[in-house]
Amino acid sequence: MFKGAISLITSLEITLISMLVVFTILAILAFVLSLFKYIPAEKVQEIKKATPATAPKKVEREKFDPSKITSEEMRVAMMVACIEAAGEDKDANVRVVGIKELN
Repeated sequence: MFKGAISLITSLEITLISMLVVFTILAILAFVLSLFKYIPAEKVQEIKKATPATAPKKVEREKFDPSKITSEEMRVAMMVACIEAAGEDKDANVRVVGIKELN
């Protein structure tokens, strides 16, 4: 039925040669990729300004005090915002910075 059957020795030779070809190509690719570290990166030139930049002034904000909230709706909104910010994390450290009523 099979006139040109391949023997076990021939199939092992084909397998060995094929594997050698693959690993040789991989070694060449590794060598070429290792040469990429010698390619210089693009140099970015910084633009120097004639006038020195002024530092932004710190804006003092009034500290938020939750005890000042008198409206029940605002308290509920603050609690819902804290719960939503914490999510499923048990150890969430959520701090309310401010709360405003939008019309």
